[in-house]
Formats: sequence, structure tokens, C-alpha cells
Amino acid sequence: MKKIFVFLTAVAIISCVIVYSNCAPRAIISNLLKQAEIRDGDLQYRFYLFGVIPIANATLSMPVIESFNGQKAYYLSAAAENTKLIAPFFSGTALLESYADVKSLSPVFFKQLLAVKGKAEAGREVYYDQKKGVMTISGVKRSILPNTQDPLSAVFNIRRLDLGTTKDIELSINNNQKNYILNGVISQESLSLKKTTYALAAVKAEIKRRDKNPYHKSSLTIVFLKDTGNIPILINVFASGILIKAKLVRIK
Repeated sequence: MKKIFVFLTAVAIISCVIVYSNCAPRAIISNLLKQAEIRDGDLQYRFYLFGVIPIANATLSMPVIESFNGQKAYYLSAAAENTKLIAPFFSGTALLESYADVKSLSPVFFKQLLAVKGKAEAGREVYYDQKKGVMTISGVKRSILPNTQDPLSAVFNIRRLDLGTTKDIELSINNNQKNYILNGVISQESLSLKKTTYALAAVKAEIKRRDKNPYHKSSLTIVFLKDTGNIPILINVFASGILIKAKLVRIK
């Protein structure tokens, strides 16, 4: 019995190491190259709990310009669903949508829809008036800071930066009630693969409440592949003692 336990433990550790290493930028780029030329498009990700257990698949759609309330805006969207592995324990989907002004790149509208099997759908719609410094949720107005972002527009804004020269970043985020601040630094990296050098930029940031509440903090690291539209290939989020990794697995 003891030998069986040791064997199963060893197998589990080796499996974790293999899965975790597959979330490294080199492995991610290598996998993308096997499929096709790396380019911008609809980005498909797989999320891992603790960097090991695949819990969700998500697609970050390519931004398109549409009309929203008579003004041109970037339409941003992302959709996610649980993997088959955890379907016996949890079944749910999520849809995020945002409209960001084409000039300021700040959101004018954000929508979130969560659906969990066995429960009623939970939705939220947020209207932003960036000029007046207010956002409206269910008829309730709340004060926001200039150029406040939602989660989708925040990533979109970072991708629009010149990540080769920008050294630090600060964004205001609010898509619920409280104002948050994202503070981070940008470092340059590179790796060689099949006689080609790929330039990377890593954004390491902390997200916390503006009111300095010590219990609402999280850390975020995003690795971008430059020269291809600053594609985020790896995302690490650490919050409430839980690590979530998301790696880019396919581009459509």
C-alpha cells in the first residue's frame, strides 16, 4: 500500500510539472507555431487552477468598430465556459462585453452575464459618463476617476501601448462599485525558438482598492508577444491565496 501511495504521488508530481511547464512562454509559442503563423485574431485561452487543473476555456474576440448610441466605439467581448473535467462539479458560462470610445479608448458601456447551472442568471450593465466622472448601475450613479476602465477595456488599453518603451503603467478600474487602481511595471524579455527571436514584454501589476482596503488586493502578470499586436500569451492572477494561470492555446 505504501509503495502504491508513493508511486501515485510521484505520478501526480510529474504530471503537475509537465502541465505547469506547458504554461511557459516557450511552450506556448511553440504550440502556436505548430498550428499556423502567429497573428492577431480571436484569442482562445485555457485557464488552470493553481497552474495545473484545467477549469475553463475562454475566447477574447478581436476588437471591431461599431456604433453605440450614435458614436463610434470599439466593441470588445470575451466568453468563457467550464471544461469537461470539472463539469460534474460545476457548470457555468460567462460573457463580458464592452464598448470603448475610439478616441479616448475609455469605456462607455460594460455588460457582464454569468450563468451557473441550477441558478438564475446574474447580469450587470454599467454606463460610463467619462466627462461627468460618473457611472450608472441599475439606476444608481457612482463617482469614478478620469478614464476609468472595465476589465476588457483595461487589457485593450495595455495592448495599445508601446510596450517596448513604456516602463510603468497606472489605470483606474471600476465595473461594480468601488474604484480600483492598477499599478505596474513593464519589463522586456526575449526568447529564441527555431532560429527566430521573439520579443516579449511582461506587465507585473498590483490591483487594489483606491480606499486602501488591505483585504482587496490581487497581483497580475501578463506576458505579451510584441510585433504581433501585443498578443497576451500568458496571464497569471493571484488573489485570495489562489493562483489562476491562463495560456493562449489557439488563434482563429
